[in-house]
Amino acid sequence: MLGPCLVAALALLPLQGKAGSGAPSDSKTSDPAKAQAESAKLALAELRAAFAKGKSDERIAALAKHATLQDPEVIAALARGLKDEDSKVVSAALDALRYNPHAAALDALLSTFERDKRVAKDAELAQRLVKAIGQHQSPAAVEKLAAAGLDGDGAVADARILAIANVRSARSVELLIELSRGAADEKVAPRAEAIRLALARLVGEDLGTSRQRWQSWWNERRKGLTVQAQAPLLPKELQRRWDMFWGLPSDPGRAKPRGERGNDPEGRAG
Repeated sequence: MLGPCLVAALALLPLQGKAGSGAPSDSKTSDPAKAQAESAKLALAELRAAFAKGKSDERIAALAKHATLQDPEVIAALARGLKDEDSKVVSAALDALRYNPHAAALDALLSTFERDKRVAKDAELAQRLVKAIGQHQSPAAVEKLAAAGLDGDGAVADARILAIANVRSARSVELLIELSRGAADEKVAPRAEAIRLALARLVGEDLGTSRQRWQSWWNERRKGLTVQAQAPLLPKELQRRWDMFWGLPSDPGRAKPRGERGNDPEGRAG
């Protein structure tokens, strides 16, 4: 799979902001549109050459180099990596599309999620795909993730749960409650810790791992529930798990001190 340095470098790229480019900036180019077109032209040439004649390492390098260029044709070229025979190239394409804020990048990821059986059967690729979709924080996308239910590989199901929690809305809370309510006990129990973390991230309260408690809380709070735009501080272990999942740097100062957490939930099972 990708080396930690490449993933860390991509993770530092903002999901929203100015269009990136693999081409060096040209101080003589005063027209932004022209500069963008030139960057896209260069990126397309390099990506097409890499996929036509390049080895896997060259394809991976080209994908990383042009990952954030917001041009539909370039994104289509990046998405070509999703069909590559080498799973390392597929991983690089997923990471490139994960951090590209253009709507076409999310469309390519969702198309793969809905139609690509090869990626779905590879647990590591499937988990990376779900993270990439969740990174875009799309309300429409999490509806599709939730529709997949709790079935399949456990790590992939956990990823879907945490991707839903990356969209800060009352609907995300509702989707998580629906997932827990609509599945059998034997399917919910293995996912309880992920749901616990997801709910805590959304509502700022550790509701434990009892789905009866989740449902009671929801029944009491559903009317008028507002999810704050700013994510809450979490107890240290929950914060560590969230940061680890998303590949975020560890920052102990972000976690709640024990004295500020309130009582730990009594329900730990079921």
